[in-house]
Amino acid sequence: MRLNQPRTEVMLGIDVGTQSAKCVVLDANGQLLGVGQQGYPVLTPRPNWAEQDPEAWWQAVIAAVRDALRQANISASRLHSIGLTGQMHGVVLLDATYAPIRPAIIWMDRRSANLCDVILKRVPQEVVVSVAGNRLSPGFAGASLAWLREVEPETLRRTRAVVQPKDYIALRLIGELSSEPSDASATWLFDIGARRWSEQLAAACGVPLEILPPVSESAAVVGTLRAESAELLGVRPGLPVVAGAADQAALLLGAGVVEPGRGVITLGTGGQVTVVSHQPRIDPQLRLNTFCHAIPDRWYTMGAILNGGMALRWWRNAVDLTQSRAYPDLISEAERVPAGAEGLIFLPYLEGERTPHMDPDASAAFVGMTLRHGQGHLTRAVLEGVAFAFRDCLLTLQAVGPVPDHFLVGGGGARSPLWRQILASVLGVTVQTIEGTEHTALGAALLAGLGAHLFFDLGEAVARVVDYGPTEAPDPDDQAHYAEQHRRFRALYPALRGVR
Repeated sequence: MRLNQPRTEVMLGIDVGTQSAKCVVLDANGQLLGVGQQGYPVLTPRPNWAEQDPEAWWQAVIAAVRDALRQANISASRLHSIGLTGQMHGVVLLDATYAPIRPAIIWMDRRSANLCDVILKRVPQEVVVSVAGNRLSPGFAGASLAWLREVEPETLRRTRAVVQPKDYIALRLIGELSSEPSDASATWLFDIGARRWSEQLAAACGVPLEILPPVSESAAVVGTLRAESAELLGVRPGLPVVAGAADQAALLLGAGVVEPGRGVITLGTGGQVTVVSHQPRIDPQLRLNTFCHAIPDRWYTMGAILNGGMALRWWRNAVDLTQSRAYPDLISEAERVPAGAEGLIFLPYLEGERTPHMDPDASAAFVGMTLRHGQGHLTRAVLEGVAFAFRDCLLTLQAVGPVPDHFLVGGGGARSPLWRQILASVLGVTVQTIEGTEHTALGAALLAGLGAHLFFDLGEAVARVVDYGPTEAPDPDDQAHYAEQHRRFRALYPALRGVR
């Protein structure tokens, strides 16, 4: 929806992702004026390690901002504020001058896997559930810092502050430490209900509370742009910079998913089913993630699958060694196959699975294959198998609270009308596309606009910026058929786990 009140103010949204930094230039009418992007590598100096150079982030941000501003071709006087978002869970260790001591450890890192169970034994299960709200996993800041205390104790002794990726960029912009609840709640060092650092969780990980940054709400202005940083970016100094949000929370904002009871399905390389609530909804078995939203008094609970669009990419590459075949051509064959792929089922666990199994060793399989099954059947089974994995997430979410009967859907896989229709029928909900791209960086820009009072409130910001597209409703006949097919799907994981 667009409001017919032309505005000239412009804001920047900066996204420090895993593969690249992006910047969007957004005006207060909701028009995307420019997009810049600059990549950087993931460093893997040892098996199971994943690191990045914070200086590479900063140089990429400079390039992305300058590129986006060139595209926008606007006067510097129109720029009013800057918002930030970025990859979750990672840690940047800073010395007394706030310079990085070592490369950042990011969310993909697995070096702390053997410590997670040790740490969990130090904390009563009821505290893990009620305070952390999440299972401690490798790559979370708490686990990475515990590893540093054990393996690199001198590094931790030199550390005077620990920040997450986007907060390091905030430091370079304003010269001060900051964080906010959506990123902090993904560290496993944070009381997600009270929205403050937890002394008990930090102690379990061996982390001194004094090295953790101050926490403000996401739209709060945490400082103004320093002159030296402004010169590098090509903008005027003194611009307000807001605390920002973790990438998943910013994505929800960029999709307009802000009110309790709203939900979004993200079908990218992996996938998430996310529902917003007015209080933390925590799965006692910790098969879900519950984090603070980028809005006061809002949380979101998320079921995640590891194999979404990646499963279709794997299948395309398996049947087309040149990797030249277009996805629409492959999917068109699946459209000619009836729902259920004539009994063929695909278990999509190519890289393990998270919700609900939390099993990194889960594996994939086609089951029920006969001579009558051709390539179109197998393609349809892949699409349906991913949808069944999403249904497992939805059922797990239903166990902790109500879920909506209407979900927004985004990500590359959502561009396929067939896949959207399969999702609607398998899940038994209507699904509606989110128009446009760069929703995560747009969420950061929305926060910048709120912090600079360019929008009256979040409702106005969403109304100006977010547009929606086609809706698919469940097909009653397919829905009944898929319910039976999903029953068979659920039986496969425990049956096959014993023979791997």
